[in-house]
Amino acid sequence: MRQDYDSAYKSFYERLFQKWNIPVETQVEVSRRAKSIDVVIKCEEEHTQRLRETAFWFFKRINSMELKSPEDPLDLADYMNIISRAYGLLAKQESEAEQLPTNATITIVCSVRPDKILDDLQSELRFLPTSESGIYFSKEGIEVRIIVSTELDVVEKNYPLLILAKGEKLLEFFEEVVSKGLTEYIEIIFQVGVSIDPETLTEGVRRMREWSPEFKANLERALENLFDFSPESMERIAPFREALEEGRINAKREDLILLLESKFGQLSEEFVSQLKSVRDVDELTRLYKRALYAQAPEEVGL
Repeated sequence: MRQDYDSAYKSFYERLFQKWNIPVETQVEVSRRAKSIDVVIKCEEEHTQRLRETAFWFFKRINSMELKSPEDPLDLADYMNIISRAYGLLAKQESEAEQLPTNATITIVCSVRPDKILDDLQSELRFLPTSESGIYFSKEGIEVRIIVSTELDVVEKNYPLLILAKGEKLLEFFEEVVSKGLTEYIEIIFQVGVSIDPETLTEGVRRMREWSPEFKANLERALENLFDFSPESMERIAPFREALEEGRINAKREDLILLLESKFGQLSEEFVSQLKSVRDVDELTRLYKRALYAQAPEEVGL
């Protein structure tokens, strides 16, 4: 069954190409049997010029994009259906010139490396690695590129493709966009990450919770937008919220300990242990205010 992040992927790419003023459609029906193409981008000369410095520099007149999540890895049957859909799309074009395979490209973006397609069937499908990590190319009719997100370099032009990454690559990408305050990417990572790699994303939030207040605000805003996008995700985003809250708790507790030690010197292990048992930001704030006027640690009111 399609997950909620499937629509998130498509909406993201729709917004991306619209921002570049390039015609784009999602869920393009070409026939009943072949189902629909995830994203179709049609380019005139002016559009290909605009894409020259992007990860989509190779686009031609008619371009099909297919998105394969970890739950829906690319196999041979999928691959053949993708090819047939692309030819079906060409057949629907008005002029013969637009129906030629030389005017089209197919881009298949995968979270998981399709080993059978790239390795076991290499002699039949003829996919070869390109000079760019994670991108494989075959020119058997329509040009086809398979892009493995988890193998891509984390550079700016690859950002639109890295949203399907997982594991360490997702973590590296997540840290980069948070450090740069790229809210749109933070939001799409949360939207898909709650389903495809929540453990990695939670670890990312833990690592970044001690960063500047601005970064934490970016994360919190992205979580709020995720809830607006998918209210049913509330339970799944709980670990991210807890990770952020834990960071706030630790910061408040450290501030309180520093204040008390500056006033009363080294605190007893028992007292510090009691402080560590307090796991509520509001309660720690109340204790901090009492500590400002306390004449002894016990007056804090633990």
